[in-house]
This record gives sequence, structure tokens and C-alpha cells, in this order.
Amino acid sequence: MKSIYQITSLAIFLFFYVTTASCQTLAITANGDTIYVYDNGTWSFELLDKMPVLEELAFLNIELTIDTLETKFKYSNRAKKEVKNKNDQFKIKYDDTKWKRVPPATLNEDAEFAFESKTMEAWCMVISEETSIDTDALLQIAKNTMEERTGAEVEIVKTEMRNVNGAELIRGVLSVKISGLQFIFDTYYFSNDIGSVQFTVWTSDRIWEKNLDEIQELLNGFIVMPID
Repeated sequence: MKSIYQITSLAIFLFFYVTTASCQTLAITANGDTIYVYDNGTWSFELLDKMPVLEELAFLNIELTIDTLETKFKYSNRAKKEVKNKNDQFKIKYDDTKWKRVPPATLNEDAEFAFESKTMEAWCMVISEETSIDTDALLQIAKNTMEERTGAEVEIVKTEMRNVNGAELIRGVLSVKISGLQFIFDTYYFSNDIGSVQFTVWTSDRIWEKNLDEIQELLNGFIVMPID
């Protein structure tokens, strides 16, 4: 029987970015025609007020119901270890008695940081990109990509607007069944002028329910650094 790690390693979503700003480039084709090329790969002979929307990106138009929490979340006093993002966008404080760092590429080749729990079958990765994307779009992209890669329906269990160590971000909890097992992906989505971040912990639904405090303690170690 495959372990949870073996199963989920086959289904970890790849982060990708989509630019939706209305930008265009003037170009001339080999036939001498003047065209306008847009950032999403579409083009037109005439300049359009709005960039054409690809049908495959229609999922980004789905409205999310996001609860705004009054509670302000802060990193734990037990979080003695710290890692810092290469672009000085954020740092993560964590309890090294509960979580250990592992080579990021073992979970996802695009991950900047990765962790494995010392107390349960749970894993974590942090993916950052130098492209600013709205946090609700980040969540929808993650859901759509997971569905495409697993062929399974992904349920959005919870979406919350949170204040974590002074930063506003979205928490998205996604649920998906893989090889007969139900998994939870508990993620913080953050974006500012420096770029976008996905900070994800995943495990089975039962382990998630029993160890939610410990999982949230790790996620609440996310600290956005001031922009000079």
C-alpha cells in the first residue's frame, strides 16, 4: 500500500502565474500586418480597450465567499527557528521540535522552502514568484491546476481573510480525494509589490482535523517583511 507521501507527491500542484493586466505590444507580422499582442498570448488587428479573455481562464471569474476574521494571528513563542525569503519579502518562524526542513525539490521543483512534520504524516512547501497576483486569483489558480493534474474534483472547504503578523492574506482550505484517500491542502496566499506566495500544508483529512492547531501554528509563522 502506498504511503500518504507517495500518493500526494503525485498530485502536488505546480504553481504558475497568469497576468491579467491590460497590456499590449505593437508588432508586425511576416506578411507586414500590424497587430497588437496581449500578455495572455492573444492578439488582435485593432487595439482593444480590454485584453481578450481566454475561455480556459474563465474559472478566474468565479466569485469566492471569503469570511473576514476579526482575530489577529501571531507566530508562536515556540517558533525559535527562522528562514528568510531570497527577495526579503517574507520570513517564516517555526518550531523545529515539530517540523524539520527538507530539500524543496523533493516536494516540488519550484518550491523555495519545504518542511516535514516530526509528529504526523504532513508536509509543507512555500512557493514564491516575482509576479504580483491577487490572492483570490491565486487560490482559484491552485484549485483549477490541482483538478487538471489529478482529474478529481477539488472542494473549497474554507476561505478566510486573515491578519497574520500584521499582514492581510487569504487562507484557503482545499479538499480532494486521491487514490481513495481524502486530503486537505491548508494554504496561506499572499501578494504584494514584490511578488506572490503560496504557503501550503497538506495531509489526510483525519490528520488535519486532529492536528489543526499544530498546522496553524506553522502557518502563522509567516511574517511579511517591510518594503524599503
